[in-house]
Amino acid sequence: MDYKAFLKDLTDLGPRCAEKELQAAKIIKNYLSSINISFISQIFDSEVPVCTKAELIVDNKKIDCLGSSLVSGKIPNGEYLISHFGFTGDSPYNIAYSPVTDNISVVDHFKVPSLTISRKDIIKIIMAKEVKGIIEIKRTRIKTENILVGNTEDPKYIVFAHFDSIIGPGAVDNAGSVTAMMSCIENNENLFTTTLFNFSGNEEMAYDDYQLSGYGFRVFEQKYGNLLEKAEKIVVMDGLGVGEPIFTQNGLDWVLQLKMLDKIREKVFWLQNDQASVLQYFHTHSDKDEIIEEQYLSQAEDALRQKLTGG
Repeated sequence: MDYKAFLKDLTDLGPRCAEKELQAAKIIKNYLSSINISFISQIFDSEVPVCTKAELIVDNKKIDCLGSSLVSGKIPNGEYLISHFGFTGDSPYNIAYSPVTDNISVVDHFKVPSLTISRKDIIKIIMAKEVKGIIEIKRTRIKTENILVGNTEDPKYIVFAHFDSIIGPGAVDNAGSVTAMMSCIENNENLFTTTLFNFSGNEEMAYDDYQLSGYGFRVFEQKYGNLLEKAEKIVVMDGLGVGEPIFTQNGLDWVLQLKMLDKIREKVFWLQNDQASVLQYFHTHSDKDEIIEEQYLSQAEDALRQKLTGG
């Protein structure tokens, strides 16, 4: 498989949200058809936030920012300046930042008006006499899908890789994982008798009362929950292509947002790269295909294959 060509097809769409998520699904299905691999489309409805305006004025000067909320509204001052990591309180609005990268990284979305800035601009907010912001969100209905390949009756193994993205080209999150999983499918048709591969839609963000992210996973869970309970191993691929792949069972709540996760946690494995590297690009405009290295995608494919053959 030409890793870079397939990866670029996906990242050129980015962000793969709303209508572009549907285009990403078409790219995946067209490629599967081109290599004569059958699949099942699990189609479902969802709603996603589309930011149409994000503006922050600090002492009469514009500060670079991105929208990070599910709702429209105004930011009347800089009183609620919060880190995307560690903040658990309530606020009527906020200005958020990631403490681990200079890029503007929209780690989370909030149910109140929110704008995200670079950590480099924190001091400007702190020292400002006047801070004013506005965000406008269009709540957008979409019809998306999970694309299933392999055994949908009694798989020993289930593998997830979501194909949507919300900021930037979405290379490490999560086109790299989709590419590695597709290559594994193309090169190992013998796995179809034991494994169910799920190219998952609508992982990033949705208006869901249970949890804002992972809605596509829960749609799969609703129909195929019995398969999740009976499977021997479950792998979620997320954040691959910028380092050597590793399996972990930490942080699963972040990447596989299933209602039954606690019941199956001991058999779930996250195939990832070191998060210190991933979070430099996570949900930023710098998450481009050029940061992905083919050797790391190949290593991820090999690691997945070994896990699915008893490793």
